[in-house]
Amino acid sequence: MTGPTPVMVYALLLLTVFLLGAMTLRLATKARQQQRAIEQLTEALRRSHEYAEQQKNKLEQRSEVDSVKDEFISTVSHELRTPLTSIRGALGLLPALVGDVDPKAQNLLRIASSNTERLIRLINDILDLERMESGRAPLKLRRCSIQDLAREAVDTMSPMAEGSGLQIELVCRAPRETIYFDADPDRILQVLTNLLSNSIKFSPPGTVITVQIDSDLNSVLLKVVDRGRGIPADKLDAVFGRFQQVEASDASKKGGTGLGLAICRSIIQQHGGAIWAQPNESGPGTTLWLQLSRSARASDNASPSLTESPAERGEGLILVCDDDPGIREVVAEQLRQHGYEILQAGGGEEVLQLTAERAAKHRKDPAFKPISAVLLDLYMPGLSGWETLHRLKTDPVTADIPVVILSVIPPGDREAVAGEAQGWVQKPFNENLLMAELKRVLRARGGPGRVLLVEQNRQTAQEIAAGFEKAGIPTDHASTLQQAVDRCLLGAPDLVVLDLALPDGDGFSLVDWVRRQPGLQTVPVVVYSSREISEAERYRMRSGPTQFFDKAKVKPREVEELVLAMVNRIRSAAGASVA
Repeated sequence: MTGPTPVMVYALLLLTVFLLGAMTLRLATKARQQQRAIEQLTEALRRSHEYAEQQKNKLEQRSEVDSVKDEFISTVSHELRTPLTSIRGALGLLPALVGDVDPKAQNLLRIASSNTERLIRLINDILDLERMESGRAPLKLRRCSIQDLAREAVDTMSPMAEGSGLQIELVCRAPRETIYFDADPDRILQVLTNLLSNSIKFSPPGTVITVQIDSDLNSVLLKVVDRGRGIPADKLDAVFGRFQQVEASDASKKGGTGLGLAICRSIIQQHGGAIWAQPNESGPGTTLWLQLSRSARASDNASPSLTESPAERGEGLILVCDDDPGIREVVAEQLRQHGYEILQAGGGEEVLQLTAERAAKHRKDPAFKPISAVLLDLYMPGLSGWETLHRLKTDPVTADIPVVILSVIPPGDREAVAGEAQGWVQKPFNENLLMAELKRVLRARGGPGRVLLVEQNRQTAQEIAAGFEKAGIPTDHASTLQQAVDRCLLGAPDLVVLDLALPDGDGFSLVDWVRRQPGLQTVPVVVYSSREISEAERYRMRSGPTQFFDKAKVKPREVEELVLAMVNRIRSAAGASVA
């Protein structure tokens, strides 16, 4: 038997060299992948550390400011209130001590007493506002009836109204079972009396002030309508600022401190609601609107016709992924209380495994419940949230599962990631905000996205809407600020196309209102306006996804194409999350 020939030896050597080269190449590739993963994790840790340092510095600065503010409030409380109390008492005693005085002296005493009372109200309002904004006046929430609170406010202010030759009319158009909500009744009563007092001051004798109550399943609405001189369009939002008056002479002629509406806004924002002003549609005067969210309870005896749809009740299987077991359990319990079923994962690899397994089982047995959405943390050891999201979206099996990011960083800091995710909630988050964002993401379910077109020019609106209709996209048109708010309250749009020039206000007010609503904070807004927008104004509107286009440079057709692309993206992102 002959030994191996030179050719065989040479071939074995070549094969060995080839295998060694292949193994070396594979190891090098794997090493590069590991290096990229390490670099990505290092970058994530660096950004996390930077963000933590920024937050620490902000907290330190805020603490210093709060200390100065506390010292100021303490000074105001003691150094001003104490002598003013003495002055008011002395002025009250003077007439009895002096006896009859001439009309000129009586007028001087009246002026001194009136201005003392005004100064005391101003100090009280400043202290009240500071306590609320600093959190030293916590809300004492309980179940309330908006009708009962409105009735109490009307009864309280009626003598003042009758003294001015006015009438206050209370109209409740809300069904009895929808007027209940959670609030601090004393604070809401303070708001209502402030609004009525404001309307009484600026209403002519012989007119009627109307308080009207409406509601839907999610909120209570109240408006105070007067027939006074009205508020100019450019001051509809400014009147809610501190020391703001429509006219400079109002403080001396009408009384008041210029803080009443600022206090109202602070109280309503504490309750997670909204307050705004608009001119009356017919005739002079102003309508002050108040919106507060409500949570349905069994004790409210809601009628069957008003029960929530399955999506609103929170049906679905949610996968919660966070490397912190404490956060996972808290989020999971919040979701369970809203009707969701829960799966938990401690890392990215587990997410990929669970989503793929349940998707495969669902394809074999449609009765098997798939994962409806993933709540995903970004900063995790092992497979990071960024890589997990990317792999979910590049795998055809899991690409259609909506993903909501839960992260300490805002979405604007990682626009590429924000583009792949269907929702984003920044830690630490409010439970209502998390639920609203999750419901918004799940609501589309592959259906046609709904566009809200806010444009006062009817011809431009028709031109833009025509393209949407051809594409089968439902479009709501609003020509005023109030119409746009009403459309949003009826149902959250998937995208808003907005002109800044509106007859009863401006687009900035609408965007401010939208960004304060839990279910609308992340709705994309496309601003299409002929007005030049400054960088400061752009920054003000960028608290959510926003794009800007100039009517002089961009044709309606181009805006239409952009919006169609964005809506199609929303459709595909939510497409098969509920198969």
